[in-house]
Amino acid sequence: MRPASVKAVTYSAMWAFFLPLAASQVLQQVRHPLLDAGIARGLEPAASLAAFGVVSGVVQILGAAGIAVQSAYLVLVRGRQSYHFMRRYTAVYTLGIVGLTLVTALPGSGPWFFEQLMGTPAALTPRVVQMMQIAALVPVFNLARLFYVAQLAHLRQTRVVWVAPAVSIALLSVLALGVIPNVPVAASVAGATVWLVIAAVEAVVLGWLAHRASQRAPYGDDPGGQPPLDVRQVTWFVLPLIATQFSLAAGLPLTNAGLLRLTDPETSVAALRVAMSLIMVSMAALATLRQVVLVMAQDPGDHARVRAFVVGISAGLTALMALIAFTPVGRFALEVVIGAPPHVAEAALPALQIFVAVPAVMGLRQFYSGLTMHQRRTSLVAAAAIGRLVLMAVLLFIVAPAAALAGAWVGAMARTVSMASESAAAYAIGRRYVGRAIR
Repeated sequence: MRPASVKAVTYSAMWAFFLPLAASQVLQQVRHPLLDAGIARGLEPAASLAAFGVVSGVVQILGAAGIAVQSAYLVLVRGRQSYHFMRRYTAVYTLGIVGLTLVTALPGSGPWFFEQLMGTPAALTPRVVQMMQIAALVPVFNLARLFYVAQLAHLRQTRVVWVAPAVSIALLSVLALGVIPNVPVAASVAGATVWLVIAAVEAVVLGWLAHRASQRAPYGDDPGGQPPLDVRQVTWFVLPLIATQFSLAAGLPLTNAGLLRLTDPETSVAALRVAMSLIMVSMAALATLRQVVLVMAQDPGDHARVRAFVVGISAGLTALMALIAFTPVGRFALEVVIGAPPHVAEAALPALQIFVAVPAVMGLRQFYSGLTMHQRRTSLVAAAAIGRLVLMAVLLFIVAPAAALAGAWVGAMARTVSMASESAAAYAIGRRYVGRAIR
């Protein structure tokens, strides 16, 4: 039962919590189309876009566990002592990411990694490795950003979280559209440099905002009567979620690896990258629904209201993406706004149309996975994500070659179908926890 002193979560409270987070995520994702637009207008655009698609997928994997640490922060931090422990835990993990990044960036291991594991064509490998060397610290800055966002959400001060990405987007607009097309180096080199600068600026600004928030509302001591947060607690909670995020993040490089083995690989990878730049805007907003569920659905009496909120947001974004993909707006966005070469835009449009289904299935996953996390059953969340990755691999490496399929739409189909399967699994697992109190 809800204590009499605790009020039910209202839709206005959810909107006030959600909108700044969604704005922050959308602004962060806008940097991908902006970078694509700059690279598409620079030197050697087609090869640079293909290389950027490969590198961005690897960077996404390297920074994936930041989402797991963020979820652990929201569930496990109870006061000043647990906050300091979580901060140290995150710092140690970040050092591990630095080591993994070196494997993909060093001259000896980098080419082997991209050619043997990623299936990158030999002609594209030098460009990919060069981009990886320049952008090697991007995962570190992304991890710092995610930690600070979790801190602001935990302190219920999300109203300022959009400021850092707004600053970085303003700077990126100048660098991507004004500098990248006008420097006498390959667009892949200029784009990777700009990417690194923007990631650093955003992390620094968010760190400053989180510091100010902690001064205004400092943590008190952890509540008594509970064991202090330790490595075992955090690790048992985080490890399955790290596996989950690696599985989710592996989807892009896995898709690229599958497309690179089909007909016309460079065009397919570049077109998928461009199509995903648009769909990622809606996915970014949906990603913040996880924080809404973790923070706002802690009382069983609020589950139905939070679920209705999540379904409404998902339906609205699905309608918006359909309006873009199936009208002239989609071609305008691909050819004029992003500035993709005509043959890349032509290949990207069918992929964009397939991606329209993503917001609907992603919202379902966010709600039921959030309830499962409340019960500390993160291993079940991981199982659903790993199943998604297996299905994606089957579609890309077995079904597509056997049926002689090719094109960016194949990657979009594999990603959308596999995400739908994960959402179905999340529902099957999480529906039993509707109306159940947190463990």
